[in-house]
Amino acid sequence: MHTPAPSRSRPRAGITVVEVLVALMLVTVGMMAIAGSSALALRSAHDSARRREAAQRATTRLAQLAAAGCPSASSGSSADSTRQLFEHWWVVSRANGVAILTDSVDWTSARGRKSFAITTGVAC
Repeated sequence: MHTPAPSRSRPRAGITVVEVLVALMLVTVGMMAIAGSSALALRSAHDSARRREAAQRATTRLAQLAAAGCPSASSGSSADSTRQLFEHWWVVSRANGVAILTDSVDWTSARGRKSFAITTGVAC
């Protein structure tokens, strides 16, 4: 009876298809994570820019109302359709020599309606 001789295993050259597929899956998952992080960072930067613009508009409006003086301060509104910003300001009271001025700026973001408001007092 003849028994087969033990085969000597020799080192393989190259990589298998399974190894290539696993490597491709890891690269794909990594690229998807990078893309998701980039989209989140871009959305956050855009929201921050809109909030900064709203704050600038509100502070500018309140400064204009304060500079005009207490007797001429009146409520009003403004809309910037190109930037999709809607601003409302009002004078709440003129009692005790102080006028209370409030300015609110609204805009629409990817996460819904946002608003920014500032209130200040002006001596009459």
